[in-house]
Amino acid sequence: METPIENLKPWSISKRFFTLLSIYFAFLMLDFTSSDELYPHFVYVLMTPYTEFWHWIVPWFGEHILHLSYPITVKPNGSGDTTYNYVLQLLWIIFALLITTIWTILDRRRPSYHQFQYWSRIVVRYFLAYMLFVYGFVKVIKLQFPFPDLIRLTEPYGDSTPMGLAWTFVGYSSGYNLFTGGAEVLAGILLFYKRTALFGALVAMTVMANVVAMNFAYDIPVKIFSLNLLIMAAWIAWYDKDRLINFFFLNKTATPSLIEYTYHTKWKKNIQLSLKVIAILFALYSTLYSNLNTAKKYGDAAPKPSLYGIYDVKTFNLKGQLLPPLTTDSLRWKRMIISYPGYARITKMNNSTFWIKLKVDTNAKTLNFTSTSDSTHQYMLNYAKLGKDQLVLKGLMNKDSVNIQFKQFDHTKFNLVKTGFNWVNEYPNNR
Repeated sequence: METPIENLKPWSISKRFFTLLSIYFAFLMLDFTSSDELYPHFVYVLMTPYTEFWHWIVPWFGEHILHLSYPITVKPNGSGDTTYNYVLQLLWIIFALLITTIWTILDRRRPSYHQFQYWSRIVVRYFLAYMLFVYGFVKVIKLQFPFPDLIRLTEPYGDSTPMGLAWTFVGYSSGYNLFTGGAEVLAGILLFYKRTALFGALVAMTVMANVVAMNFAYDIPVKIFSLNLLIMAAWIAWYDKDRLINFFFLNKTATPSLIEYTYHTKWKKNIQLSLKVIAILFALYSTLYSNLNTAKKYGDAAPKPSLYGIYDVKTFNLKGQLLPPLTTDSLRWKRMIISYPGYARITKMNNSTFWIKLKVDTNAKTLNFTSTSDSTHQYMLNYAKLGKDQLVLKGLMNKDSVNIQFKQFDHTKFNLVKTGFNWVNEYPNNR
């Protein structure tokens, strides 16, 4: 039977209440409402009834209790800061407070919650470690913040959003990705082990404080979730607050941590060790291994599509007539960028842009264009590469004959691409 090492006295109401508030984190861990899956897909399938409950109560609560001026119709998606998310957070807080209050009143004769504290701290530690692995490895492998693509390189600063600017800033440097992602992975590793859990929580607080600051400063819509992870790290470290105060501020001896349970039977200890190994292997498989496989298709090292490049239109003939490069023309193309497999982005002379599906047949030397909104709207053009930087397209576009000549722009001439790291800088190269 598990027995605490220390000779514990009854807890105060506030300490019991604070410990039971870990119930809030349970709701966070059981959040399967987002389309951005952080767990294996079968877990979301199993949790469908639970998810549907929140899909029902959140809009109802927003309309009938909060009396919002608009209905909640947007469910969780790539943004983690939707109205749905804010209402869901409020409901989690309410549910956690209600459960904690009722539990505290009904179980008021219990002097302490050492065993609940011990296991809840382990669960929160492991969940936070898993999340740090998720966001850490995706940076180390450089999937979350890829190097600025051809489209980003051709856009002016002023056209980017604050989030887009942040993505470009971080994505430029592989070293910075490795540093920030490595710090998150390190914090996750430390949190998996009892002896290093406090240090891991402090490292996690440091890296997550930076993430939260970046999310708020650059309007990145993961403000709620990143703040929750920061609170988790602080919650773990809070149990050692007296030891930390003694060490950092009072110049006193920090006594050993007493949040520990021993096992008098070997099989119980073996079970706990086995569960720990399973949790760590699962975290590594679903983060590191999964991201390594994804990196083969996406990211900086992924294979580039055929005809990858930036193509500026030199001449544009429509129905045998040469169209002048007028900036008001909504028909003549100005630029074609092939950056992602299966797609191209076309910019017209009036600077309007549109995406179009593209299938390149390198054997037949044809480009098959298909509208992204209407699959029946498609046309095929023959292409020819003339020299290193010339591309010619010929054929029928919307039943009209076209002849388009391009000159490929060498994207390696961008300052952001060609300016590498320098140990010696005689003058600042700030352009």
